[in-house]
Amino acid sequence: MSPIEQPLSLDLKSLTEVLIRHFDIHEGTYQLNLGFRIGVGGFAMDGDPEGNPLPGAMVGVESVSLARISEGMSAPNAVDAALVNPPSKPKAKARVKKIN
Repeated sequence: MSPIEQPLSLDLKSLTEVLIRHFDIHEGTYQLNLGFRIGVGGFAMDGDPEGNPLPGAMVGVESVSLARISEGMSAPNAVDAALVNPPSKPKAKARVKKIN
């Protein structure tokens, strides 16, 4: 068992659906984009008795965003906003009875 429990998780398609609902988008097809930040440098490795740094890189997730896909294009985790967040129907006006 991992030291950090992760009982709740979302796959990419589900996270896209959540963001579509969060931003109240009702039309178009969207995919999830991840922005990364990459840092390079010398990294000391555990177990190296001389402590010589080795060239290496670190990658971190910097952002998550939605990108609208043009009609006719497809993507593996694309989500149609009209299906997952349809616009709400306008409420019918209440009828008022006139008293004579």
